[in-house]
Amino acid sequence: MNSSTERDTYVARCLRVASLAVAKGVTLKKLDKPFAIEVSKDLKKITFAIVTDARLWRETTVEEAFYSVLLDARGWAAADLSDAIVVSLTDDVEQGEVNLIKRDLEDERARMAQLTELLGGPDQLAALYETADLS
Repeated sequence: MNSSTERDTYVARCLRVASLAVAKGVTLKKLDKPFAIEVSKDLKKITFAIVTDARLWRETTVEEAFYSVLLDARGWAAADLSDAIVVSLTDDVEQGEVNLIKRDLEDERARMAQLTELLGGPDQLAALYETADLS
């Protein structure tokens, strides 16, 4: 598959996923500062920073940004800071940094729980993952 075809496939996947979310009543909005996407439904909204570069943000569609949110959600859901990992981390970094990492993980999991609720629950999120070929 050449890069043009891969890009077309990726863009089509992003469009399918965003269309499904919008069909379920979700609003997707690109924000110029801080290069983020706002995902909202009813009175709930969550903002996700996507990139840090203005040029990249101009080149990113709202559909691609939403797909990125789903990729992040999938990654955070799979993240595990088990005791064994924490023990190995403490060999390499200060305990305070490990605590920051754990807090970041907890914060991101809380945001993903909010996203899941906003999207209509785990079944709706699973449908988006399936549409995004992330299941």
